[in-house]
Amino acid sequence: MIIFNTSKLRIFATILCVFLTNLTFGQEEEEEIKEGVEKPHEVAFVFGFSHIPAAFEEGEPEKEIYLPTIGFDYYYKLNEKWKLAFVLDFELAKYQVNFDGEEIKREGAIVTGLGIGYEILPRWTIGFGPGLEFERNKNIIVFRFNTDYAFEIGNDFALAPYFNYDFKQEYDTFSIGIGLHKSF
Repeated sequence: MIIFNTSKLRIFATILCVFLTNLTFGQEEEEEIKEGVEKPHEVAFVFGFSHIPAAFEEGEPEKEIYLPTIGFDYYYKLNEKWKLAFVLDFELAKYQVNFDGEEIKREGAIVTGLGIGYEILPRWTIGFGPGLEFERNKNIIVFRFNTDYAFEIGNDFALAPYFNYDFKQEYDTFSIGIGLHKSF
């Protein structure tokens, strides 16, 4: 049975409800969304660091560690505000965590996920969705909340700093980094 930290899930649910309520009761009328999107596909190469709150690295107890992460994201824009996402992230370090009272090794974990994103302001997107963290010692279910802000740099490219928060069964992590995006 998978048990998530209920206080963190309540905080996330509250933030999500407030966000959705604000969307519903906006005071300005939104422009009618035009049919289709000119360039609906977007790919991103991402590089960042993931924060593991309590880990053991090379046998030494650490209060927290930051490990390098690279990834590939694909987005499909449904319209001007909504998009679907597929993410594939690779953790580039070895560490151990306490999981159900047992220390388990984490080595070369691969995080995959599906999500939905909403552009709350021009170029600022928030998203969330389920995923799986695959690793040879233990696979973990993940629920990710993320946000990024894209700075257009020309020729359909953008640089986007991002923040991810992953809810996991025994511990949560967050990641910060930057992505190079290309629309087509």
